[in-house]
Order: sequence, then structure tokens, then C-alpha cells
Amino acid sequence: MADVDPDTLLEWLQMGQGDERDMQLIALEQLCMLLLMSDNVDRCFETCPPRTFLPALCKIFLDESAPDNVLEVTARAITYYLDVSAECTRRIVGVDGAIKALCNRLVVVELNNRTSRDLAEQCVKVLELICTRESGAVFEASGLNCVLSFIRDSGHLVHKDTLWN
Repeated sequence: MADVDPDTLLEWLQMGQGDERDMQLIALEQLCMLLLMSDNVDRCFETCPPRTFLPALCKIFLDESAPDNVLEVTARAITYYLDVSAECTRRIVGVDGAIKALCNRLVVVELNNRTSRDLAEQCVKVLELICTRESGAVFEASGLNCVLSFIRDSGHLVHKDTLWN
């Protein structure tokens, strides 16, 4: 964790055009590793505070030109934050349009594309975690309809642990 400059990491997360996507993807992978491998959540949250990083992650979902591979890692990072702290939910819900953007990815999933399918599975996990704490926000974003349609139409093609946790 000491090797990572959080300001640089955040700056790279906020990139998103052309070749900058590579830097954004590197920052996302680094953030995922930090969150996943941290043995001290408090120190991790001091380095990469949810109040700063979650809005940046949500904005990636709001970028309609963001590719599926970037969005999948973004959803994974959001999942790691949510796994660690229930407080992170309100930070995501507080970003206007973020829940709807997650739901919309389920609507446009291409199940024959592995990356798109992985993204959809990760979105279901994020919505599930948010639902346990802020179900109204998911309902208002038509999340229930999106998830149920996804399960009905595509449930047989995704990992079962995505649907039955």
C-alpha cells in the first residue's frame, strides 16, 4: 500500500478517452488489488477513501463510451468497497444516475461475449449488495425489473452463484 500514491490513482481513474483508457484500467486493477489484499481496512480506507473513490468509480459507469472490460473492473472495485463497509452504499446511491447506469448494463448485455457477461454478473452482485441496504434506490432505478428480466432471459447462461447468494 505504501507504494501507491492515492492522488495519482484517483487521477488515473478519472481519465477516460482513447489511450487514457489503458491508464484508467491499470488504476482500476491496482485499486482492486489494494482493496482485496488489504489486511487493514481502516488503513486502506485512509489511503483510498470511499468518499473520494466511489464517486469516481460511479462516474465511470455514467460514461456511455466506457468499454465493458473497464466497467467490469469498476464494478468489481465497487463490490470490494461494498463487501467491506455498509456505509459505502450511501456514497453510491448519492451519485445521481449511478444505480440506473448499473441497471442499464444488464439490459444491453451480450451473453456471447465473455467480458460483457462478466460485467453483467458483477452488476448483479453490486445491485444485490446495494439492495440489502438501500432497496428503495434500486427499485426507483427500475433495478428489480432489470435484474428479473436478466435472470429470466439469461440466468441459465451465467454462474449460479451470481444469482443465488
